[in-house]
Amino acid sequence: MGVIGIQLVVTMVMASVMQKIIPHYSLARWLLCNGSLRWYQHPTEEELRILAGKQQKGKSKKDRKYNGHIESKPLTIPKDIDLHLETKSVTEVDTLGFTNFSDSAMQFLEKQGLESQGPVSKLTFKFFLALFCSLIGAFLTFPGLRLAQMHLDALNLATEKITQ
Repeated sequence: MGVIGIQLVVTMVMASVMQKIIPHYSLARWLLCNGSLRWYQHPTEEELRILAGKQQKGKSKKDRKYNGHIESKPLTIPKDIDLHLETKSVTEVDTLGFTNFSDSAMQFLEKQGLESQGPVSKLTFKFFLALFCSLIGAFLTFPGLRLAQMHLDALNLATEKITQ
């Protein structure tokens, strides 16, 4: 049980250190925004219509007959059109959309009846994550130590038989 306690303490200390460092030195931000990751801006429907050579349908007498209700068929574009997509590098401003995702996820959870209590729930989540990680580490450490001890005992037994 001593290893679990030590590992839990080290995990909690490292989690708090990482929490303080990450806003200033983020590995994920560096990986996303170093210029190697690019995104393609998709064309508008009008641009696709022009490239495909299709015209926008105007209103006809048939449309007026149904009070302007038009059955919209999906726009089909041939595969062999000369389409060039504009590429842009991912910047830090683009990554700010992830916080919007986080906010919308919180709103979704609130609509489902799951309320967040702010920092308390985050602290609770981090605590249980640290506990879970320490238990997984302990469960993987003890069998490894036991296997290593068994291997060492087998080597010692084999060397004793050879020397006798």
